[in-house]
Amino acid sequence: MSYAIRAASGADLPLLAQVERSAAALFAQAGPDLAWLAQGEPLPLNTLQALQRQGGVWIAAAGHAAPVGFLATEALDGQLFIVELSVALPQQRQGLGARLLDAAADHGKTLGCASLTLSTYRHLPWNAPYYARHGFSEIGAAALGAGHARKLARETQDGHDPAQRCLMRKLLG
Repeated sequence: MSYAIRAASGADLPLLAQVERSAAALFAQAGPDLAWLAQGEPLPLNTLQALQRQGGVWIAAAGHAAPVGFLATEALDGQLFIVELSVALPQQRQGLGARLLDAAADHGKTLGCASLTLSTYRHLPWNAPYYARHGFSEIGAAALGAGHARKLARETQDGHDPAQRCLMRKLLG
């Protein structure tokens, strides 16, 4: 099946929770310390709506079919921060994540951002190693700004192990 990457419409947004839940199912296989993430709540609809109004949500879909992947971003410390990248399990490993990352990079360049940033797990193959294959490298919060440091602190409060988390950056050029 052929998938297109496009900006999300308002009608797409309620469908993204299903995509995020499907993608999060991988965490159930990552061990007991991360299985709770498979049961976590997806991004709230009002958050997605706010990000979409800023032009920061893209989807992967076949024609007018329901989205099978999405990427949401927000401006943070002068960078474009990836809030969420999810591809439904059946459509993973088809290059959709990479294409969504490319859309975000293009948007970041249009906005004049120097880089894309994100927070992720260091040790999971579909997290930091995946992003490293797509040009991201680990970087400390101090190099990115206070907003990024607050993101990591909030993740710790939400139950993420700070020793397993990292920030990553991809320079846009």
